Amino acid sequence: MLLYYSRRGSLPLGKMGARLQVHPTSVTHIVDGLERMDLVRREAHESDRRATLASLTPAGREVAAAATQALNEARFCTAPLSTAELERLTVTLRRIRLDAGDFQPD
Repeated sequence: MLLYYSRRGSLPLGKMGARLQVHPTSVTHIVDGLERMDLVRREAHESDRRATLASLTPAGREVAAAATQALNEARFCTAPLSTAELERLTVTLRRIRLDAGDFQPD
């Protein structure tokens, strides 16, 4: 889902680990598994030869869209909150994460 909601449908593996707050080895294992299922592919970064991108495949985009729809239909963890409340919560959590230094916007 992280790639699905990224601007380009791809992110450097290092940035994925930072956003998920997991060890780089964990990101490698996750991407390996998603590659085997043809949901992502590794690509060279266009401007940084040291970085590798994980990019959604068309199949990965379909799976992510279906998962998003299913979660939205189930009102995943949001049933007691209105759309306006969810938006305020998102803004607040973003500020907290930025202040804590564990999130860097694109």
